[in-house]
Amino acid sequence: MPNINRRSFMKQSALSGASAALTWENSSAAPIILTDRKAERSAAAGELVFRPYFIPPGPEPRWFEGSYVTDSNWDAFYAGITADAQGVRIFDTKGKKKFGINVRWDVEPFGYLYLTADHGGEFYELPEAGRSATLNLNFELAESRVARNRKRLNLFLEQGWKPSREAQALADLSEGYLEDARKAQPAHETCAQLAQKSLLYALWASEKMELEKARHDIGRAGYRPAFFFGCDARAYFQMNVQLFLSRFTELFNYATITHYLEGGFIDDFEPAPGQERFALRTALFNDLRARNITVEGRPILYFYRTTTPEWLKRMKYSELLKFVERHARSVVSHYGDGMYAWEVVNELHDWSNECQLNHEQTIEVTRLACEVARATNPKVLRLINNCCLFGDYVQKRKWGELEAKYPQRTPFQFVRQLIEAGVDFNITGIQLYFPDRDLADIALIVEKFASLGKPIYVTEIGVSSGPTKLSVESGRLELPTGLYAWHRPWDENLQAEWMEDLYTLAYSKPYIHAISWYDFVDPYSWVPNGGLLASPDGTRKEVFHRLAKLQKQWKRLPARGMG
Repeated sequence: MPNINRRSFMKQSALSGASAALTWENSSAAPIILTDRKAERSAAAGELVFRPYFIPPGPEPRWFEGSYVTDSNWDAFYAGITADAQGVRIFDTKGKKKFGINVRWDVEPFGYLYLTADHGGEFYELPEAGRSATLNLNFELAESRVARNRKRLNLFLEQGWKPSREAQALADLSEGYLEDARKAQPAHETCAQLAQKSLLYALWASEKMELEKARHDIGRAGYRPAFFFGCDARAYFQMNVQLFLSRFTELFNYATITHYLEGGFIDDFEPAPGQERFALRTALFNDLRARNITVEGRPILYFYRTTTPEWLKRMKYSELLKFVERHARSVVSHYGDGMYAWEVVNELHDWSNECQLNHEQTIEVTRLACEVARATNPKVLRLINNCCLFGDYVQKRKWGELEAKYPQRTPFQFVRQLIEAGVDFNITGIQLYFPDRDLADIALIVEKFASLGKPIYVTEIGVSSGPTKLSVESGRLELPTGLYAWHRPWDENLQAEWMEDLYTLAYSKPYIHAISWYDFVDPYSWVPNGGLLASPDGTRKEVFHRLAKLQKQWKRLPARGMG
């Protein structure tokens, strides 16, 4: 198969092709097949190869296993890919002409994160049939991030922000090293080394620009008295009630109460059809409302593996619709006007789908639940909750742990379809557990959801504070080995730093109205050691103190009317 170099490839926008079973010469292991083995390679296109160079050399991580492609709207789609330690081969983009590639890549000392290469925003195209092109992955990652930083910098300047000397210096260094790498392209290793330096400085510049701009915007907008700081309230059942209420109200004016049909840390809400257990949740609800905490109920529907009882999975679709109508009316009416909002569906964007619904059915079920909730109590707001915002699961063809029977959508595509279908909901909910992405990528994905025009609540957010003696002994979270994800291995201070950065980004966005940490107390947090308290004895972690400090800092700002 003929090869063409990068210059010819980019000039012609024509790359090359090979079958999914093709392996690399001298590869020590067979490639990871990231597409269906039965899928046929498109005869109309060639193959594009992204070749990595590891800087510094040493044990190579299995960086390639989660590689996936995205379209020109940064939505993941299922594609023909094979990957191994020698590189990622893309041979079929399912009719999509332009695409980018997403790989988990180590950039020391910044971190081991997913990064996007998109030819500097111009995107890649497969070559004509029978042709193959190989690109230097290091250079493509650097070029793409530097180009994106350039656009963000210009946008922020137009909005009245000026970079600090440090932010500008980091951006300038990334530009300089990228130009050096461009000149060195014929020498692949040298080009890769220079590109890796460019990428390092570009990543630091990305985060610094986003945070400086966010602080600038917060200073201009002022204090937001109507902003919700929240957390899931199930620690009410995991520690002394009065101690919980005391600690919780130090930080939060918003709480969520979970109603999983089965599973979770409270008793199963509906162990059998119609046998709803409200008593414990009602006690929690009353205690929270007595302290002026705004409360959201969640979820009306959540078809995840550990929360979906067998009796629900066995229902015919017509029976499921009757259950949705009955269940939505029951939970919404129980709390009356005291419940501020209800999470109507959770993760129904082709991720949590134990009922194995197709696209039309997920929209119909969501519509029905929203309509019943509104009819039952028009005052209660209706929220659609979404996880896995970058949609990387699409390449895996998985509904959680189930094999997906239907083509999958990203969360963004799901929410957009609901809006286009006229589904009546008020709030887009987004989950931001540490997504193996940097702060700048997170800022962009949030802005993407904001483009749909709905108010946004960050419904669940969290990250670990690293291992403790208890977590190591229990095996739940062991001592770190290998590469760290973000800046250094997780510890209490780094957890607090990440929280502060994410909350700063969120608070600066006028379309984000709430942010809720998940969970409150270790060792019960869903993210291992992701709580704000170190134990049920109420010991505050650094992240708790840092959040309190942030809130006090923002309260000192003049209120200028932004909610």
